[in-house]
Amino acid sequence: MASSSGNVNVVGGGIAGLIAAIELVRAGAKVTLFESAADLGGRARTKYADGFMLNQGPHALYITGAFKRELDRLGIPYSGLKTTPLEPQGLYRGKLYRLPTSASSLMLSNLFSVGEKLAYAGVQKAVIDGATGKESFAVWLDGQDLSPLVRMAMESIARVSSYANGSSLTHAAAMLDQIRRGLKGVIYVDGGWAALVGELAKAAQEAGAVLKTGAAAERVAVEGLRSRVTLADGSEHLADATLLALGPKEAARLAPSVGSLGGYAEDAIPVRTNTLDLALEELPDGARQFALGIDQPFYFSVHSIAAKLAPEGGAVVHVAKYLPPDETPGHDAIAELEAVADLAMPGWRRFEKKRQELRGMAVTNAFVRADKPRPGVALLDAPGLFVAGDWVGDEGMLSDASAASAVEAAAHIAGMLERERSAA
Repeated sequence: MASSSGNVNVVGGGIAGLIAAIELVRAGAKVTLFESAADLGGRARTKYADGFMLNQGPHALYITGAFKRELDRLGIPYSGLKTTPLEPQGLYRGKLYRLPTSASSLMLSNLFSVGEKLAYAGVQKAVIDGATGKESFAVWLDGQDLSPLVRMAMESIARVSSYANGSSLTHAAAMLDQIRRGLKGVIYVDGGWAALVGELAKAAQEAGAVLKTGAAAERVAVEGLRSRVTLADGSEHLADATLLALGPKEAARLAPSVGSLGGYAEDAIPVRTNTLDLALEELPDGARQFALGIDQPFYFSVHSIAAKLAPEGGAVVHVAKYLPPDETPGHDAIAELEAVADLAMPGWRRFEKKRQELRGMAVTNAFVRADKPRPGVALLDAPGLFVAGDWVGDEGMLSDASAASAVEAAAHIAGMLERERSAA
């Protein structure tokens, strides 16, 4: 990144805001980050209770994703293991079946018929070999001529890889890339995702960034190439550039005069889940480690098998339902998840210590859509104002999109500052 000088405001203290702050301050900019909440991290915050660490729903660090790449490049420490659950299960018509995750397990699985096993192996090979498409993922699946069960299995893999339940909305190329990323494996992080947030914040502060929590932005005004952030306490902060590391709706609310942000906010369809996060003093006998809904969009996983998230002998379990874009959480949202837990680990209720219930939680701010490309980091109608987050840029989904867009936005800002310095 080019050496730069100048003042930069970053609004939002989640993954995107923190990574951008590190990049910019290391490039020579003076950075002030404003976060409205009392703690940094956004959806990467972790709840601590009696020695248990509960993320906001299931979180995974993709081994070949942009977030891990940038953590490694920036020298951010973390620990945790690649998850390898024992005998993963597929939940189909209310029963558990061995979920095929390799050629050998496919042969042993009782989920598919012989013909379906061959079809499943074929479509999996097509994905691994680099299949892509310009249409929606649903249309791409239409072209594969799959049986209903094999198609449902592919939909389930797409859901667990992306957290998104909307194949008719999602861009095929983006989803196929995400499935490949998921197949390469994920890491469950020791200490929960708050451990990553803490290390990112430490790196930003050590480099010289000023991080202000409990600092809610009320308005962002564009003044030529400069921009002014007004906080709820009435203080004003003028800068040479401002990065909005927020969701599109919040960004549009802060800068209502920027028409492009209003358009992005209107187009954004959030990806949502219901989640039940459980802290258990121990796992009951016979508990499964992982189960994935085939005909229903459910997820079950014991994250503490691969990460330090619980006291000795304890367990942290995440159960989720991936919601389609037109479905509300429902009055029975938690009961549904408890029923999945009953099936995957009978007897768990007597070991429950703590729980976290999240209904309709926004996992990401927007589906990666086939009909509307994601915005770039630079706003053409507001020079000097930039955006980053899980809804921005061309790379990845989830935290990978946040990290990739943060780095790209920081590079754009540093380049702009350097050009202005050279012209002065």
